[in-house]
Amino acid sequence: MFYRLIVIENSLIDKSILKKYPVLSETVFAANDPERKSRMLKIRVPDQDIDELVNSLTHNLITPYYCHLYVEDPIDDSLIVIFSGQKFFAKKSNYQNAKAYGLSHGVTENEMQISPVEVTKEEW
Repeated sequence: MFYRLIVIENSLIDKSILKKYPVLSETVFAANDPERKSRMLKIRVPDQDIDELVNSLTHNLITPYYCHLYVEDPIDDSLIVIFSGQKFFAKKSNYQNAKAYGLSHGVTENEMQISPVEVTKEEW
């Protein structure tokens, strides 16, 4: 089984973790400021690496950024949302605790749009 990690490259203190896993796709954006140009990456991670990766990301993310992982299996509703120093194990259909935490720690409503879809329906 595999997970998909969605992460903004510039949200990481140490970007070397990105070299460990294959990048499936990327979207380049500038967040209203060309000097803040970054890449949003979709990365494939084997399930045996999840615990170590989640713990690493918890200490590697810059506030107020977050990232999330979801299972590739369309039947599994698991979602992991990670902030600096905090992680939430939730469901794709219900991640309100993670969203409330993010909103109270500087993430905007627009940026807190977590919408993992079934892998076969992904467009990027």
